[in-house]
Amino acid sequence: VKVNWGHFLIWIQMLYSCPQSTDCPSRQEIQGSLKQVQKLLSAHEASYMQSLRNLKKKINLLLSSAARQNTKAINSTCPKLESLINGRKLGKSHSIGHEIHFLCDPGYELVGSESRVCQESLTWSSQQPTCRDINECASSPCLNGGTCVNEVNQFSCVCAKGWAGVTCQTAAASTLPAATTGPHVRPSQCTIVQGTTHCTCEPGYTISGRDSYTCTDIDECELFHNGQAGRLCLHACVNTPGGYRCSCPAGYNVTRDGRSCKDIDECATRQNNCTKDQMCINTYGGFQCVRVDCPKIPNATYVKTALPLWRQSWGNTSPKSLCLFPSMNSKKNLFIVQKNRNACRKLVHVAKSNST
Repeated sequence: VKVNWGHFLIWIQMLYSCPQSTDCPSRQEIQGSLKQVQKLLSAHEASYMQSLRNLKKKINLLLSSAARQNTKAINSTCPKLESLINGRKLGKSHSIGHEIHFLCDPGYELVGSESRVCQESLTWSSQQPTCRDINECASSPCLNGGTCVNEVNQFSCVCAKGWAGVTCQTAAASTLPAATTGPHVRPSQCTIVQGTTHCTCEPGYTISGRDSYTCTDIDECELFHNGQAGRLCLHACVNTPGGYRCSCPAGYNVTRDGRSCKDIDECATRQNNCTKDQMCINTYGGFQCVRVDCPKIPNATYVKTALPLWRQSWGNTSPKSLCLFPSMNSKKNLFIVQKNRNACRKLVHVAKSNST
């Protein structure tokens, strides 16, 4: 209800200042009117407070919405895009609504969309494009049976025999000469690229002087004989077609490294012709069969010893004379006559074996 409070206040003032002679409302009527006005004011006050509360609520909602919009604006960027392989991207902003454009290097073509847009979902539109090499051989530019080689932003032709030129359009003046063959001579592998002849050799061979069509074996033994890195072999180097090998003198084998020599123990490997009455003695590069006859020693008893006894002193070579001497404590000790080539030199004490 819309109330004109100015007129209402004037009417209240007239009630209180009404002359006695005038037909004025009674005091009870005035109090009743005032109570009605009081109720009306209370209703208006409640409505006003509710309006204030609603207004405050709307203001709070607006503030929250503005804060969310501000936070969203700060974090509203799409993931960073990588540059293209054999290409590049244009644009640095990843915010909503911004575009990134893509270009390929010369000799490459773009496969996919030329641009991507950052959407409100914070994802990029379309898929990441790629740069693909342009196949310059697609038009078959090589003539007369030539083979096209696709390269970056260009091509080259490998011409068939008898043809030359950028596109193999010119007949060659002469064919390649036949190369001499043999174990140390091989023909080279030649191709004509854009009118120029290129020849290569197998590993271990080199182009022979001015003749580009002949490959000659490299003598590694002579080449590295006095090199700074040292000789290839510690004994003898044998050149082979396309390589080399190391050899050793008689009585030696080549070790696993392929360049050193190791003595062959003919006694241990039984690669000897010694008889049972002879002792095999290994030497550098060979062996010797030795028969040792030791002289009789006074007051000595000769016994046959077990294998573990003499092996302690002689290894795998069995002595032929063992002497038994009495000791101060009446116990028996064993002595072996040590052999020096073909003669007996001195006695070597050995612990006694339980088996004699």
